[in-house]
Amino acid sequence: MAKSPKAPLSFTSYALNKCLIGYGVVNGIINAAIFAGLHAAAEGATFDMGAVVSDLSFTGLLLGMLLFACVVPLTRMDLRKNVFKLPAGGAGAFPLASGSYAVSILVVGALACVFMTGIGALLSLALPAGGATVTGMMILKGLVCACGGAVAGYFTISFVVRGQQRADAVAEAMAAKTAEISA
Repeated sequence: MAKSPKAPLSFTSYALNKCLIGYGVVNGIINAAIFAGLHAAAEGATFDMGAVVSDLSFTGLLLGMLLFACVVPLTRMDLRKNVFKLPAGGAGAFPLASGSYAVSILVVGALACVFMTGIGALLSLALPAGGATVTGMMILKGLVCACGGAVAGYFTISFVVRGQQRADAVAEAMAAKTAEISA
């Protein structure tokens, strides 16, 4: 029995699934587990607002850049396998995406850093006077990393989509010019 090919997902379905689940929730769980492992011996430690914000800002920068480096080839592979359809036109963040890999990896890292620093600062206002416990910080870090991963994932997918849209536009222009010359 032959498998029938699956219809490609809409861009929205693909992005929601990848960003919310894969780059969001999974990323949050992994970062919370890493934090718990690093601080397992520090049973009575507490983290004040400064510690929370500095930890999350550094994590955001690394998370954004590492996620970008991992997600670009995976998204390109999904495009080649026809897993999702390119969105029409230049809606959303696509026109904002730079064509340069080096610029984009830094921008996504900076966006994740700023986003996670802001959320961390806002949420740390609700910390008890003594600061967050290791467990509390682990939960906070997991939640903030899930949000930061989703944002970084979306901008990374936008980079790939914008690059493909530009490549398709060049290919169409070349095909039209070739047809015009041969006619």
